[in-house]
Amino acid sequence: MLHRPTAQSIPKHATTACPDAVDKARVILKARLSIALLAAWAAAAPQAHALPAPAGLTLPVSPTCVTSPFGPRRRIGPNASGFHKGIDLSAPAGGAIRAAADGQVIAVHKKGPGGLEILIQHGDPKSSDAGGYITLYSHLGSLVPAIAEGKRHVSAGEKIAVVGRTGVTYGTHLYFGLLLDGGRPIDPEPFLPVKRCGA
Repeated sequence: MLHRPTAQSIPKHATTACPDAVDKARVILKARLSIALLAAWAAAAPQAHALPAPAGLTLPVSPTCVTSPFGPRRRIGPNASGFHKGIDLSAPAGGAIRAAADGQVIAVHKKGPGGLEILIQHGDPKSSDAGGYITLYSHLGSLVPAIAEGKRHVSAGEKIAVVGRTGVTYGTHLYFGLLLDGGRPIDPEPFLPVKRCGA
């Protein structure tokens, strides 16, 4: 059970040693509470294997491994999020990025922390069954000419872009996301033939 931080939970020596110690202790307690709440939310969410999500997605970059998994994480920089809504896949600059499944490109934009991104709709957008999902590819270096010129239908394994470092990123990689129900993120790792780096 999660408990709300109270003044009693702050060590007494902190209030006498330094006036700023109380504020620091409160900040630490708030951060720990936020992490605990995120972890509880993630644990309470339906597990990926219980969802009618896609099976057998094609790796968007290869060879690769997961450098940062889905879920709560320690911030690695001032602009990094505390909850990762996708996975980071290791990839060299300029490497090919391929569509994970057949689908329609529904958005190409360059904005915010994701930098240059492509979103691909797979199946019926009104359905949450195995056909209704979106894949998201972020931090792209550039698009292939056909996508840049407006091509919308793509096949599984078709090259759509090259790896880059656009947006907020602390190293060259591909951010890969999987969205259900029109935008609810789930962990894509179970649907890809990939392992964690170092595993």
